[in-house]
Amino acid sequence: MGTDKALIDVAGRPMVLRVASALAQAGCSPVWCQGGDVASIRSLGLAVVADSNPGQGPVVAIRDALRHSADHQDGVDIVVAACDLVDLTAEAVRIVIDPRLSDAIVTAAVANGESHLLARWSAASLPRLDWLVAEGVRSYRGALRMLHAREVGVPPAAVRNLNRPADLDIREADSLASTMSIQEITVDELAELVVDGIRLIDVREPSEYDEAHVPEATLIPLGTVPDNVDAFRGDGPTYVICKSGGRSMKACEFVAAEGIDVVNITGGTMAWIMSGRHTATGTA
Repeated sequence: MGTDKALIDVAGRPMVLRVASALAQAGCSPVWCQGGDVASIRSLGLAVVADSNPGQGPVVAIRDALRHSADHQDGVDIVVAACDLVDLTAEAVRIVIDPRLSDAIVTAAVANGESHLLARWSAASLPRLDWLVAEGVRSYRGALRMLHAREVGVPPAAVRNLNRPADLDIREADSLASTMSIQEITVDELAELVVDGIRLIDVREPSEYDEAHVPEATLIPLGTVPDNVDAFRGDGPTYVICKSGGRSMKACEFVAAEGIDVVNITGGTMAWIMSGRHTATGTA
């Protein structure tokens, strides 16, 4: 980006403040920045802890954050979020820190099949991370694999990161496009609606649907949506779900262009399962 990404202004706020705000809204406390331009970040009112070895990448920085927690907070679990997750939400953070996942040594956010730099690291992960750093491991995703991190789906938009100046333009264009806007609801809101009966379409692949799906959902894989647009028509809105909210949003955008009222389910089937609600198995 040609400058410290944390300090880049997006919609009137430095990115680091946007990320810190999402963490705080999710209940994370205290919130501090690990590394970066210490003086500039402190001028924004945020706490900062300097990296032990600046420029060594996220694995070393996460290890440093865990050490800081061990020294100052009796070694509680920590949540680490990259400073360039420009649209991070408290909801996505809450998915990662769900208490029902607390037995995992690391719980990492996944969207569109990729892990992202949003994860809960248990205090118990520090010795293992120390060993990985000593062994020269610097790849974040490599460290997740070696630690057998648990993956949890989050809405893709919540873990969008900015790496190039052009990404800012893309984000703004996407934001403008979304003002034709697709309504979204959470799985908690969905659970209230299904009691009265709704039209709910699952756009995942058949194997995913067979493994577990919301009982009321009808399967129409994303690739077949253009041939099944009429299935989305009817009285009232059609609710669309996938694994974590990405594919369902694509389906919603396509169907909405046909003048059909659709609503996307954020967090998707993964969030429904994590909420402890009943699922069905097998084909429709």
